[in-house]
Amino acid sequence: MRGFQQDFRYVGKPLPRVDSYEKVTGVAEFAGDIELPGMLYAKLLLSPHAHAKIVRINTVKALSCPGVVAVAVGDNFPFRIGLYVNDRNVLARKKVRWVGEPVAAVVGESLEEAEEAVEKIEVEYEKLPAVLDVREAVKPGAPLIHEELGEYSHSPAFNPIPGTNIANRFTLKKGDVDSGFKQSDLVLENEFMMPQVSHVQLETHVSIGQYLPDGKVKIWTSAQSPFTVRHILSVSLGIPENRISVYVPYIGGAFGGKAGINFEPLVVMLSKMAGGRPVRLQLTREEQFTTAPVRQGLYAKIKTGVKRSGEILAEKILYLFDAGAYADYGVNIGRAAG
Repeated sequence: MRGFQQDFRYVGKPLPRVDSYEKVTGVAEFAGDIELPGMLYAKLLLSPHAHAKIVRINTVKALSCPGVVAVAVGDNFPFRIGLYVNDRNVLARKKVRWVGEPVAAVVGESLEEAEEAVEKIEVEYEKLPAVLDVREAVKPGAPLIHEELGEYSHSPAFNPIPGTNIANRFTLKKGDVDSGFKQSDLVLENEFMMPQVSHVQLETHVSIGQYLPDGKVKIWTSAQSPFTVRHILSVSLGIPENRISVYVPYIGGAFGGKAGINFEPLVVMLSKMAGGRPVRLQLTREEQFTTAPVRQGLYAKIKTGVKRSGEILAEKILYLFDAGAYADYGVNIGRAAG
């Protein structure tokens, strides 16, 4: 092609991956490979209900199981965490808001002992009406998932609508849309739905936490955002950031699903309950589907005005992002969509 550069330094040339040798030889260390002296293992008890009050939790049988070091429920950790709004407990308190929400955790000398003990925890629930469609969730009179939405502390970028299930509303307007539709030769209206989708990373979520005797905290995790983990831990636990160390080894896939903060505060507090020994939590594949963050679902209603020439004159879009039971990264996704 005359007039265009033909010889490029990188374009069209093979580039070696800087981490290929470590990965193909098995030298690369992932969070799931890390073993520390005195390591303990955590297992979660998950909610079987989409929306229910927690009436009673009995952990006596679990505590008496062989190898059990600690058992925790939501009341052990009364603080809330979150990216843009502190709307989530590390273990559910008072009620559960999705199938798969962690309700209790067992720490054992071995994973097998923790798994056996978690089955002994007894939970009595009172089922509540569930909201399973984002379009139904925003209707007046829909069952409220967060009655305290207006009371949560949040960042200035967060705009909740108390008394509704709208965790964050973001509005963007440019130009005279109504005039654009009037000048259009054709107006099209369409609706689209996308479900929530798991990222299905090769490596499931792994978090190891240690609360040291001097009050310092160490975390080894598969998270994408180590500085976010450190900051939110500092705010939630009241520990200065310079006393929190976050180590991220090789990550076995993330794709956005390991951004933010997930299980790191829980393993840190479990370590504190266990006398400072390191505690490791690694999700099974099934738990990864039900308990870990997923890509937000979306309902979109789009009205477009065009000229016969194909020129777009006006567009009006309503996006309802289904962030699930908690706002999490849905706030950022919603703003980016604008």
